[in-house]
Order: sequence, then C-alpha cells, then structure tokens
Amino acid sequence: MKILVIQGHPDEQSFTHANAMNFYQTAIDKGHEVELVDLATADFDSVLRYGYRQHMEDESFPKSVQEKIRWADRISFFFPVWWSAEPSLMKGMIDRVFTPGFAYNRKDGKIVKHLSGKKADIFTGSNFGGWYYKMFGNVVSRYKYGIFAYTGIKLNKAFVLGHMDSGVTQEQREAYIKKCAATID
Repeated sequence: MKILVIQGHPDEQSFTHANAMNFYQTAIDKGHEVELVDLATADFDSVLRYGYRQHMEDESFPKSVQEKIRWADRISFFFPVWWSAEPSLMKGMIDRVFTPGFAYNRKDGKIVKHLSGKKADIFTGSNFGGWYYKMFGNVVSRYKYGIFAYTGIKLNKAFVLGHMDSGVTQEQREAYIKKCAATID
C-alpha cells in the first residue's frame, strides 16, 4: 500500500510528531511504500493570501504535496487539537493543497470529487476529553464531512487521545502510539 503521513504539529519535539514518526517507520518496516510531509520542518507560506482568486507566487510546496496525495492510497493525518481545531500551519496546508481543480470541482451545480478511492486516518491529541467532542462536535467530524466527503476520500480510522495536558500517563501515551501504528496492515 502507498501511505502518505502528514505530520501537522509545528514542534518537532512534540508527542504528535513522535507518534507520526513511529507510524511512518512502522509502515516502512511492514513493507509499505511511504511518503512523509512534515510540517514542523517544511518551509512554506501557510497563508492562503488571495483565497482561490489567484495563485500565490510560490506554489512548489503545495504542488509537491498534491503529487504525494495523488500517489497515495492512504493518507494519515497527525495533529494536535487546539481550541477545537488543528494548528494554523495544518489548516494552511489544507487550504493551499486541497484546492479547486485538484481535490474537487463543481460542474452543473454538482461537486466532482477528484480524490475518490483514497482513505484517510486522523490521529490527534487534545486537552479536552472525548465527552466534550461527543457533545459539541469535533475536528474529526469537520474533516470527515467538510474535507474528505467533499473530495471523495473515505475516513478509515480516527483516534483522539484526550486530557493531554493533565491525566495522561507516559504509559497511556505509549499505548496510544502503538494503537495508531496497529492500524497499519
């Protein structure tokens, strides 16, 4: 299987980064073809400065990520949840990469999905517990219905480790990393 890992935490020393790198290495060790987009080390402007009205001067990073998405069968997103959303760096990557013409189009008033046949995972950590997201909705629902369904991607796995700021032991963190990696066939 061709797996694309998108690591969306801006800090290379974070738990999220460690989780993504473990997943990446596990996929390689299991014989998969694997590509990585590491936003902690990427050098790109994450601000969609003109909306979709015009292209930005440097489109090299978004174009390279689009090529990796085209190539991949499975896309695994890793990011923390801050204030009920992904970090701005991750959101900016979504804005700059999942663009009209690449991820979708509209034709005769209908959405044409260009990424059908792909599946995606969401592996996050949050300071809130699961109860909060069950009551008020969450970033997983927004990705599933607002990004994936719009572009043809099917949600595969979604895990949220809550209470990251308090109450999560080192053993629970390690178990979560193993749980995420265990989704790789």
